[in-house]
Amino acid sequence: MKKHLYSILFCLPLLASIGACSGGEAEPVKYTAPEVSFATDPGTVSAVVGETVRIAAKVTSGDKVTTAWYIDGVLVSSSQEFEYVFDAPGSYAVRFEARNGAGVVERDYTVTVSDRLSIRLSVGDSTAISRLQLSKLLVAAIVESGSDVEHEWKVDGVVEGTEAFFGSYELTAARDYVVSYKGSNAAGSFEKSFTVTATERPLQIGFSVTDELTALLTGAPFTITATVLFGGTGLVQSWYLNGELVSSTDTFSNTFYAAGDYTVRYEAENAKGESVSRSWTVSVTATGDIMDNFESGTIGSWFNTGENQPGIQIADNPLKDAVNSSDKCLSDEVAGSGSTSGYFTLKGPQILSGLGMDISKYSGIRFKVYFNGNQYYPRVDYGGTKYPSVTPPKFDGGWEVLEYRLPEGTKFNSSSNIQFRMMYNEAGSNISGRDDATNNRKVYIDDIEFFE
Repeated sequence: MKKHLYSILFCLPLLASIGACSGGEAEPVKYTAPEVSFATDPGTVSAVVGETVRIAAKVTSGDKVTTAWYIDGVLVSSSQEFEYVFDAPGSYAVRFEARNGAGVVERDYTVTVSDRLSIRLSVGDSTAISRLQLSKLLVAAIVESGSDVEHEWKVDGVVEGTEAFFGSYELTAARDYVVSYKGSNAAGSFEKSFTVTATERPLQIGFSVTDELTALLTGAPFTITATVLFGGTGLVQSWYLNGELVSSTDTFSNTFYAAGDYTVRYEAENAKGESVSRSWTVSVTATGDIMDNFESGTIGSWFNTGENQPGIQIADNPLKDAVNSSDKCLSDEVAGSGSTSGYFTLKGPQILSGLGMDISKYSGIRFKVYFNGNQYYPRVDYGGTKYPSVTPPKFDGGWEVLEYRLPEGTKFNSSSNIQFRMMYNEAGSNISGRDDATNNRKVYIDDIEFFE
C-alpha cells in the first residue's frame, strides 16, 4: 500500500505540469487603445504656396502607437505633428492615422493651397527713367513667386505687350511716355506705372549733295537740301554763298551764270547748342558767250539804243542778290502812256565784228531780269517769231533768269538781229496805259548769254 501511494503523489504534480505544457494557451498581450489630441479642427485648412502647413496631433495614450500622414493617399510623414510645404496651388486630401493592436484613430483634412504672387520690375522703385530716342524700351517683370501670371504692358494707355519681357516698343519721338504694367494670377495682382523720358539724340543732319566739289556749267541750277535726322529741336539753319547769307531754310538753291569757283557753306545750331557746319565748292565753267561790259559804264555798238524813250541805259544794280551781284546793269524804260512792248535790239553783224562772237554757233539765249515790281512776260523776237521763255517768270521780287530756245536744229544767224520785247502781257499782247503805282514801265537787264 505505501508503494502505490507514493507513486500517486509523485504523479500529481507531474501531470499538472504536463497538462499545462501540452493542452493550454498563453494569455494575449493586452494594449491600450490610442487616444489622440488634435489642436487643428477637422475640415478645410487654408494655405499659400511656399508656406509651411502645420496640423497638430498628439498621442495622449496607447501602447506602441504608430502614426502616419498621407497626402492624396501617399505617405509623407510618420511624425505625430504634420508639417509640409506645398509648392503648387490646389486642393489636397490630408489624412492622419494613429494605430496599435487595440484600435485606430483617423482624421481627414482638406488643405486648400492658394497661389502666391510676388513681382518686381527691372526698373525697381523708379517712377521716372530715361532712355535714348529711337532705342527699344527694355524692361521686364520679374516673378519671384506665383504661377500662371498674366502680363500686360501699356504705353500711353494702349496695350503694347503681354509677355514678362517688354522689349519690342521703340521710342520714336523725343518726349515723355507713360508706361503701365499689370501682372495677375489667382492670388491677386501687381500694378506699377512709371514715366520714360526719351531724350533727343545728338544733332545729326544729312545732305542731298555729299561731294565737297561740284562742277557745273553756267546756267545750271544747283540745289542742296539739309535733312534733319536727329536733334532738330529749336534748329536754326543758315546758308551762305561766298560768305553772304542767302537762305535760312533747309534748302540752298542757286543758278550760277558766271564762271568761277563759289563757296557754299551751311551752319546750323539747335536748342541744346549742338551745331553742324559743312562747306562745298562749286566750280562753274562757261558754256557760251556772255555780253556783259556794263561795268565799264558804256553800251556797245551792237545794242540799238534809240528804239524807245528813254530806252536802254547803263544803270546801277537796284538789288544785288545771289542771282546778280553786279554793280552795273542795263535799264529799259518806256515813257508815255500808250500801248507798248518796250523793245530793244541786238545787232548780229556788230556782235560779230565788234566782239568777235559768232552767234551762229548757238541756239539759245538767256538773260537776267529784275522786274522792278512789274509783271511782264518778255519775249525774244527772232525771224518774225516772238518766243516766250522756257519757264514763265516767277515774280519773286529779285533777279531771275529767263531762257529762250530756238526750235530744235535751228541756230542764230550772225547776220540777223535779235529783238527783246520786255513789256508784254502774258498772252503776248502789248501792255496798255500807265499807272506808276502798278506799272512803272521800267525793268533791268544784265548778263545776256548765248548757249548751245
